[in-house]
Amino acid sequence: MALGRKRNYYSSYSSRRRSNIRFDKIIIIVVVVALVIGIAVWFNFSRIRLLMKGYSFSQQNEILDLSGDDVKEILSHDMMENIEDWIELSETVSYYDEYQQYYELHSDVETSEVVSTIDDIFTNYYPKLAALGYSEDQVWTMLETASANDLKYLITNGYTYSDIQPYLEIQGFDYQSMKEYEEVYAETENYSYAVLITAYPFILSTNDVNAVYTITNTDDYTILVKEGFQLDSTYVPEDLVDSTVVPVAPDCENSKLRQDAMTALEEMYNDASALGYNLVINSAYRSYEEQQETYDAYFAKYDEVTAASLVAKPGSSEHQTGLGVDLTSQSVVNGERLVFGDTEEYQWCKENSYKYGFILRYEEDKADITGIGKEPWHFRYVGVDVATTIYENGWTLEEYCLYTGTIPELS
Repeated sequence: MALGRKRNYYSSYSSRRRSNIRFDKIIIIVVVVALVIGIAVWFNFSRIRLLMKGYSFSQQNEILDLSGDDVKEILSHDMMENIEDWIELSETVSYYDEYQQYYELHSDVETSEVVSTIDDIFTNYYPKLAALGYSEDQVWTMLETASANDLKYLITNGYTYSDIQPYLEIQGFDYQSMKEYEEVYAETENYSYAVLITAYPFILSTNDVNAVYTITNTDDYTILVKEGFQLDSTYVPEDLVDSTVVPVAPDCENSKLRQDAMTALEEMYNDASALGYNLVINSAYRSYEEQQETYDAYFAKYDEVTAASLVAKPGSSEHQTGLGVDLTSQSVVNGERLVFGDTEEYQWCKENSYKYGFILRYEEDKADITGIGKEPWHFRYVGVDVATTIYENGWTLEEYCLYTGTIPELS
């Protein structure tokens, strides 16, 4: 007897149930559902796209109240955080993206001012700038700092982007000073010099101080400190140290320097000593208050013009940086020589201090630049690379800053 598959009630019931499934009905249901979803998506496609860009439901509603073309214009750009402001303030939807870009560059400006500024620039000036060869990216680069009047100045005078680009990134650049820049450049052939001497004429002490700025990057070894570029009265370097190597003059009460400057001075002292030269610290870091006392003493002793040429105003003294040091020699301390400028130590330091990162800061024939008369004892630490550049070019620190564009960060 052949064995067949054993069937029971449940298996036969299941088979009958499968055979009764109506696939045609399922297909119809699927088609209907897909059609409903498709219609819903079709009528809400713009809303869905706005949602995907990150717009909130209320923002979507405001946008969708606009015309179809305006909605398409908005959808062609990235999400605009301030879209509700732009809708409220302007009907020029084609500028909405420009409003947003400008606001992101100048978030401290009122949105109403953003709209009026961009409307003015892109209606009246952008086409003319484009005719001069400016690209859209170049215009936006300028809009980080330029006003509408600046753009008008460039157009009126026919300046191209290639004309202004060499000056553009130099601190203190002003669009409406281009004529002055070109005049200075014709003499110096240096773009940094042209911008800086125009923006900060008092870098050369023959020029009047037309403004006073506070230096903010006080840790930088190359900061230019003088009248006009000043240190805050509360500034005290955090890394002041005394030397365990270099002797200190008996009447010196301020022998500290910043750590790197003192390390360099100790190295210079050791090398000088090996050659028979005996250096001594005569004065180093002085606080704002101590400089005030020195300043007052000079003005009590000398006439105003003489005193001003001999001592820096409080806040404008290099001694407050912790990078300036007045040197003397053991022969002067012992009374064998009258002044440091007449010693062999001075001659050696004048020719060799740059190797250790120091420069002779105030020379007699440079007083019109530095504003300080001859001080053969005053050396300033700027680091070996900078000191070498200054020494090899015969520059002052002022000239180094002008030619290299090295200017303090200011407030």
